[in-house]
Amino acid sequence: MALVYYLKYLMNFSLINLWCVKNLVDSQYLIWKLLQANNVNKEINYFPDPYDEKVEFVFLNTCWFLSSWREEMIEVLNELLENGKKVYLFGCAVQYFEMQVDKNPEYEKEKQEFKKFLEENAWKVFLLSWNDLDFISVDKLEKWYFSSEFKDFVFPDNIRAYTNAIYAYEYLKIAEWCDNHCSFCIIPKIRWKQKSLPEEKILEQVKNMVESWIKEIIIISQDTTRYWTDIYWEPKLFELLEKIDSLDWDFVYRLLYLYPDILTLEHLKKLTKLEKFLPYFDIPLQHISSNLLKKMWRFYDTDYIYKFLDFIKLNFPNSFIRTNFIIWFPWETEEDFKMLCNFVKKWYFDNIALFEYHDEPLAASSKLPNKIDEKTLHKRFNKISDLVDKELEKKNKARSKQQIWYIMDFDETKLTIRPYLHAPEIDVYDEIDYAQITWIYNDTWEIDLWVMVEYFIK
Repeated sequence: MALVYYLKYLMNFSLINLWCVKNLVDSQYLIWKLLQANNVNKEINYFPDPYDEKVEFVFLNTCWFLSSWREEMIEVLNELLENGKKVYLFGCAVQYFEMQVDKNPEYEKEKQEFKKFLEENAWKVFLLSWNDLDFISVDKLEKWYFSSEFKDFVFPDNIRAYTNAIYAYEYLKIAEWCDNHCSFCIIPKIRWKQKSLPEEKILEQVKNMVESWIKEIIIISQDTTRYWTDIYWEPKLFELLEKIDSLDWDFVYRLLYLYPDILTLEHLKKLTKLEKFLPYFDIPLQHISSNLLKKMWRFYDTDYIYKFLDFIKLNFPNSFIRTNFIIWFPWETEEDFKMLCNFVKKWYFDNIALFEYHDEPLAASSKLPNKIDEKTLHKRFNKISDLVDKELEKKNKARSKQQIWYIMDFDETKLTIRPYLHAPEIDVYDEIDYAQITWIYNDTWEIDLWVMVEYFIK
């Protein structure tokens, strides 16, 4: 009797997502699609640690918004290659290099360096495009697939792998791309116009998340306030939120990336009537100087910003406000910088992200005169960084320690916990020694990590 051996294909993979949570959603679709390929002849295994010795393929979802982030992509790539991994690159950096939209010599130089890198690492590094995610198969990937078409983004139809569900939260991307044309940004030159996910698809995703025990939904897009402008020529975000809020399930939601250009006080009033809405305001202001905002092609001024923030503080007394500022933008005078420093001291913000201005070749601001020298940059950046750290430390000490938290991690001596209003992966977590805690629930340790727990610090 002859023995017949069947060769079972084994694919061990991992994934690294650089910077962007919008990209993370795409990564989750890919993970689920790969895992669904498991059958009698194929064994597909996902490993959280990309450097695990059993991992052969690593999918690297890239970021490209700043040159420093593209450099980080190459650094991560080299580290993976040094560890003997085969890498599938996809995401924004790949699109940046593959879709030439400008004959700028600096851009062309960077693009050619990337192509040389790929040639030097042939059969080790492979490219996927956005539209590949909708139809790619394990059969193609095992043959070392290399995309030749880089088309517009398509929202995948398959289910996602909810990689953050154990921590009770997940991201919901309601739109892709951007219709804004901020002078410092290259997104509209590489990506297409905004594309919104239909309302019924969003509500279906909310249902899937809640049924997967997700308690907090984080709504994201490049510019969340402009949801549906690509269809109706006017935003429909708040109509969408009203429908989400009316769903008869136990969950809460927050919004990220609220641009103030078209966000009015009337819109904010609508938020006061929503019961499941977390009063978390992520508003990338970029500066306070009307002079600089005009050069950034931001369509609001100093007076409007103050009215906007005062309205939030008045109507959402327990709110959390986060913003971004760009330091060193062309034409930033000492007076502009001083105005920004004084603004930081106004006690509005609970978190502030600072970015050094990058002179991206494809950005309109790269053509502006009166660039700031690096010596002035470092002086200003260090000064405002120290100021932000000081102000946020005071704010953090002043916040209430008696509230609801999420457990993020634990060991033998302490818990790592996230305050209820703090956004995951963005805002500070707390570490609490067990000796400091009086537990309200006696069976706390019988509850999975996704469960919200209350405690009082002694």
